[in-house]
Amino acid sequence: MLALHGAGIGKGITIGTAFVLQGPTMDIPDYMVPDNEIESEVTRFQSAIQAARSQLSNIRDHIPSNAPSESAMFIEAHLLMMDDPLIAAEPLKTIRDEHINAESALQRHAESLVRAFEEMEDPYLRDKKTDINQVVNRIQQNLLNLHQENIDGIEEGLAGRIVITTDLAPADTVLLKHHKMSAFVTDLGGPISHTAILARSLKIPAIVGLHGATRYIRHGETLIVDGRRGTVILSPDEEVLNAYHDRHGKIQHRQQELEALRTSEAVTRDGEHIQLMANIELPEDIEATQNAYADGVGLYRTEYLFMNRQEPPTEAEQFSAYKRVVTSLKRPITIRTLDLGADKQVDGGRPNLDTTTNPALGLRAVRLCLNEPALFKPQLRAILRASATAQTGSCL
Repeated sequence: MLALHGAGIGKGITIGTAFVLQGPTMDIPDYMVPDNEIESEVTRFQSAIQAARSQLSNIRDHIPSNAPSESAMFIEAHLLMMDDPLIAAEPLKTIRDEHINAESALQRHAESLVRAFEEMEDPYLRDKKTDINQVVNRIQQNLLNLHQENIDGIEEGLAGRIVITTDLAPADTVLLKHHKMSAFVTDLGGPISHTAILARSLKIPAIVGLHGATRYIRHGETLIVDGRRGTVILSPDEEVLNAYHDRHGKIQHRQQELEALRTSEAVTRDGEHIQLMANIELPEDIEATQNAYADGVGLYRTEYLFMNRQEPPTEAEQFSAYKRVVTSLKRPITIRTLDLGADKQVDGGRPNLDTTTNPALGLRAVRLCLNEPALFKPQLRAILRASATAQTGSCL
């Protein structure tokens, strides 16, 4: 019996057998491309990006309708990153100017981008280097004709299994959850990565950043994954197994008790009433808000209406979305105006954002809105119009 420790995700416990998923080994080639083959190399790079986009789009389009909204949004974030000039455009310029192969050009600019994030003080933004690596790796796999057969091609054998792998992108997490994996453990990653956030939303016990997991854990080995403590126990003895089965039962019983309190009022012991609000990103989140019996919406993140599209939404589109939320919930709602910049970007129709060393600074959020009244005013009008349709409560 051996115990390994990493960053625990979620509070659940899973007992099952290991499904070790070894990612494809990528040896990035570096060579010169003859003059008469430069445009063919450019086309090869563009085709690899398009193939990667198609793969992600296919996974996103097959997400179950009852899955958390984050499931699609994090995949869309990776789709948007593929349009970043340092990933999509600069490598093309390097291929043409320096006559080097596509894999090498992409790797060079990706490493530059990763270094910029590594120098950031904010841990959340610094962790975005993980997303960059995941996006670049998918493109490289297409360039190298490594089509992730060990992930995208899995259809059977995962039900109830614990996936052990080097790293998981949000798209991989959604796909493996669809194939009914019960938990996962990764060598890389952090507790605030998109994959970790998604695992919490999907209620998947997980441990990330457990260096050496793929080295020590054997395929088919019995494991205990303790998401609360960040511990993986390999080949537990009967005493430990019984203890964790008991703990697992108590956790489930506690969840059932909490479920029974959903309809109860939030009141402190001294009689003080507390309002419990939900945060939403899309109108579709209202159903989950209602199911949770939330007292309203504490934050409606409107920027997701602007993402994954070539043109900003019109005032009519925004009004329709806001009205749907206001009239469906009929409780207090706080709508936040467009917050673009930093880790949230849009495909097209965006202003020319200045590049800064720290993307949390510069032209973003309300500074961007005030600088772009043609973008800001339609949203303000749509919000005001939607507020007039509120039947009860208020829309702030």
